[in-house]
Amino acid sequence: MLSFGSFLRLLILLVLCAATHVAAAATVLVLLSEPSPIYQEFANAVSSELRRDASGIEVIQMHSDQVGAKPLPEAQFVIGAGNRAAQILVNRDIKAPTLLALLPRSAYDRIAAGKRDDKRVSALFIDQPPARYIDLVRVALPDAERIGMLAGPDSRDTVARLMQVARDRKLRPMQENIASDSDIFPALQRMFGEGGVLMAVPDTAVFNSQTIPNLLLSAYRFRVPVVGFSQAYVKAGALIALYSTPEQIGTQSAEIARNVLAGGSVPAPQYPRLFNVGINTHVARSLGYQLDSETGIRDKLERLERP
Repeated sequence: MLSFGSFLRLLILLVLCAATHVAAAATVLVLLSEPSPIYQEFANAVSSELRRDASGIEVIQMHSDQVGAKPLPEAQFVIGAGNRAAQILVNRDIKAPTLLALLPRSAYDRIAAGKRDDKRVSALFIDQPPARYIDLVRVALPDAERIGMLAGPDSRDTVARLMQVARDRKLRPMQENIASDSDIFPALQRMFGEGGVLMAVPDTAVFNSQTIPNLLLSAYRFRVPVVGFSQAYVKAGALIALYSTPEQIGTQSAEIARNVLAGGSVPAPQYPRLFNVGINTHVARSLGYQLDSETGIRDKLERLERP
């Protein structure tokens, strides 16, 4: 039989263990821009990754229409998915570490301009690192030297970064600034009189549902392959695309959240680590390209990034 002193010590130990367990449990709020399948895929990946261990992290999901003027639920880490969610979180005085994900770097630079010195706020971009995007052309289309880019109001900085990397890789980048839809076809004519590759960049003023069909058709008539930044581009007629899925970005977002909740610092804004390559084999045959497999190209890009 335990003495009173032993019983008391055991009771204190149990209380401390329970308190430690409670302290270890944390809540992650995932705010989605809208309740669409893409955002839900992202949220499911966050939840799935955070449930992989026994840390007891709870995930709360909301979308922007549910927020309004009411306070957000209390959380120890907050993830905003998409431009609209990012705007809401930036406009709120969020005390918890915050990750803005599933948005282009250009959108982050615009939305979070006033938060650049806030060490609690970071981002996981949806677009690819410039070096990886340029290296895709070098790996998949080794004979290509001329890379043309259409720069709209929101993508001038993105295009500038890509142009610099292309020059560093001894390629010949070309840029045309686009102010309206009517500028696109003349720009293609000027850039691709001697052939080349058209590299699409995230900018809805240039690449949107109204312009993409005609843009891809025009490029096809010029026999210019298009390099896209999403799987949808491959389906629509781009030769090849480099992209990260919502699931991949959700998984990386959860890894960041788990590390911060374990005591790590909020990392600097970053590009996706995980990515895929997509190829339109019909367009490849029509343009006379014999490409390596999607897996083969991705493996080569991953090797280039290894230290």
